[in-house]
Amino acid sequence: MAKRRQWVGLLVAVGGIVALLYLGFTGKLALAADFTRWLMTPVEARLSEQGKSLRDQAEAPRDIDTLRVENERLRAELNRLLVAQVRLAEAEKENQRLRALLKFAQEHPFDVRGASVVGMVIGRDPSIVVDRLLLDVGEQQGIRPGMPVVTETGLVGQIIQVYKTTSVVLPITAPESAVNAIVQSSRLTGVVRGQRSGSLVMDYIPLDTPVEVGDLVLTSGLGSVFPPKLVIGQVTAVERHDYDVFQRAFIRPTVDFRRLEQVLVLTNFTPNPEVKRILGTLEKGEEGP
Repeated sequence: MAKRRQWVGLLVAVGGIVALLYLGFTGKLALAADFTRWLMTPVEARLSEQGKSLRDQAEAPRDIDTLRVENERLRAELNRLLVAQVRLAEAEKENQRLRALLKFAQEHPFDVRGASVVGMVIGRDPSIVVDRLLLDVGEQQGIRPGMPVVTETGLVGQIIQVYKTTSVVLPITAPESAVNAIVQSSRLTGVVRGQRSGSLVMDYIPLDTPVEVGDLVLTSGLGSVFPPKLVIGQVTAVERHDYDVFQRAFIRPTVDFRRLEQVLVLTNFTPNPEVKRILGTLEKGEEGP
């Protein structure tokens, strides 16, 4: 049986060789090759597709790792750009504030010292908005008690305590603050006092001329506690009765104490202690010196 299979296989092989020789001699071998390729093309395409799929599967983990690394790099770059953008915006805002302060200093005949607000003391009473301000300048920078503190928008307050490198400001909005003032339009005088709500009230205004909403209120310079013509605020309401001796004005300060960052200390102005003492004795009804 085995010999028979061998003979059959041998005959098939010989027949195949004879067929190839015949096709070669007759010129039909190329046609047979084309026919064979036509039969094998779908098989080759399928095998090629499967091979590509296997290669893609093998390369997929490497691609994911590459994408992950690139994503992390892009995220880090985005964070860096966001931080740079924030810094630029803050620098621009600070430049605007400093330019405004510089313009004020150039337009007013004062020696000034720039300072930053490094702390705000909120009053123990919840109704008090800002009770004290802390500046980053002190004795070493030539700061003395009594010096006025301003911004380009108006009066902030007065230095009341000085340390080596820091100082404390009593803002005009504090309840114990009092500033001699004048209404710009009518020239009526009075005293501006701070309120627990952070607003201002101007008392002791003569009834001679009505005070109007929108009028600006400035320092009068009386008492030599503050220099004259510093902006304090704007009248928002007026309380006036014919049976009263004085009228009262409610004032919105032009300085926004909630957003206060940079200020100027007027270093060449300090209250005149002699004038202050004389006014104090007169208020008490005592004889002056």
